[in-house]
Amino acid sequence: MGAWHKQTSERFSDFVMPDKDKLISFVIGTGKEPFKTTCATADFAAVMAIAGRVYQPFNPAYGNRSLAAAKRAWTWIEKNPNVVFHNPSGILTGEYGDAHCDDERLWAAAELFRSTGDAAYGKYFYDHYQAFRKSNDEAEPPSWNNVSSLAFWTYAQAKGADRDVVNAIHHDVIGAADGIVKNSVYSGYNISLTTRDYVWGSNGVLANYGMQLLVADALVHNTRYRDEALEDLHYLLGRNTFSLSFVTRVGENPVRHPHHRPSVADNNEEPWPGLLAGGPNKGREDPVMRKLSRDLPPARMYVDEQEAYACNEVAINWNAPLVFLLAGALDGNAVDAAKPPAKGTRKRF
Repeated sequence: MGAWHKQTSERFSDFVMPDKDKLISFVIGTGKEPFKTTCATADFAAVMAIAGRVYQPFNPAYGNRSLAAAKRAWTWIEKNPNVVFHNPSGILTGEYGDAHCDDERLWAAAELFRSTGDAAYGKYFYDHYQAFRKSNDEAEPPSWNNVSSLAFWTYAQAKGADRDVVNAIHHDVIGAADGIVKNSVYSGYNISLTTRDYVWGSNGVLANYGMQLLVADALVHNTRYRDEALEDLHYLLGRNTFSLSFVTRVGENPVRHPHHRPSVADNNEEPWPGLLAGGPNKGREDPVMRKLSRDLPPARMYVDEQEAYACNEVAINWNAPLVFLLAGALDGNAVDAAKPPAKGTRKRF
């Protein structure tokens, strides 16, 4: 059972409410057999494996159905190990292509191993994980096309995992987290971003750094990682060079003009709440941002305008780590950022 890459219209819709969007929506494949893609199918397998174990205590039937779907997807991946996607002619919406699906396959194997304990999935991870280990200065936070760290984190929590591999993962997690904390020392706002990180969706990069730090704390119990993750959250909620909360409707001075169609089209002066704007972007890839001076430092390359899609777009792939970061801030009974949760209150994620 393979998964299609995306569902989309041929072009982006106008700024209208969903019920006013009359463009035809298509299921888009590769244009040739087998039409579906390895990356999408592996992502599906990983998520369904997670659903299989998460829902099991509450809805066993749905949990079993999800896990069965994950297994069928893995079977498809084995037969189609690297079918990649490119936008067909005439499709102008975001491609989100990925030329390498090995990291998605590693993640799927790890999630299936954790959910089933099946040695075959564990062996696949064992045989392939070394290719994704990186030195501390090369470590990157997860992103939509870089999910190997998700594979590492879940394998480290799986029953029956190889102890030497788990120790290697812990070593890498600690090294990466220490590097992130070290970078924050050189930031005027004590955050994880470096100059190179002010790209399209820099706030998503920062939220993913925060998630990486929270995972490191959960695996090795070092609260300085959690404290630094909370510093990143402070930045997103207003402690930044603009004194601006990058989350709509949150704080005294939040973003008000995100590149978000329902927020523009609903005849409400305020945007929809809880949306994380993309953030400063040194690339300046839209007409509004190109009007900004090139002499501005990267952290100042932002404007709160609807048409500035390269810095004010909202997207699920940076709202998701924000939710994780907020959940981490509320984890346990600690109200004070410097106070770790009471013993026994941590939960495996």
